[in-house]
Amino acid sequence: MHRSTGPLERFDLGGKRVFVAGHRGMVGAALVRRLSAEPCEVLIAPKAKLDLTDRRDVNLWMCEERPDAVIIAAAKVGGILANDTYPADFLLQNLLIETSVIEAAFDAGVAKLVFLGSSCIYAKYAPQPIAERALLTGTLEPTN
Repeated sequence: MHRSTGPLERFDLGGKRVFVAGHRGMVGAALVRRLSAEPCEVLIAPKAKLDLTDRRDVNLWMCEERPDAVIIAAAKVGGILANDTYPADFLLQNLLIETSVIEAAFDAGVAKLVFLGSSCIYAKYAPQPIAERALLTGTLEPTN
C-alpha cells in the first residue's frame, strides 16, 4: 500500500484479486455483486475459516492469498439496545478487525486498501422521516 499524493487515480481491476472482508453483510454483499461484473477475482473468507479479529490468522491468510486490493466492509454491528448493552465489546471487536486486516494488507504488499466506516449520524430527536439536512444537527443517539 502506498499513500496517494495526487488526485485519485483509477485502479484497474483487470486480472486483480480483490478481497472483500465482510462479504455477507449488507454493504459487503453489494460489493461482491458489483465486483462480479468486473474482470477481477473476488476473494472472500467465511467467518468459519477466518476470524478477522485474529491478527495472526489474517496475516497468514493474506500472505497465502495475495490479494491486490482489500475492501474492509466487515464490522460487528447491532441495534440501539445491543450498542447500549455492550458498548465496549462493539468498539473492541471492530478495532481488532480493522487493525488485523490493515496490518496484514500492509505486510502482504497489497496495492490498494479501501476502509469503509459508518456511523449513525442522525440527531436523536430528528423529525421522521429524516431529511439529509437534519444530519448532525443535534445531540446524537447516546449509543452511537
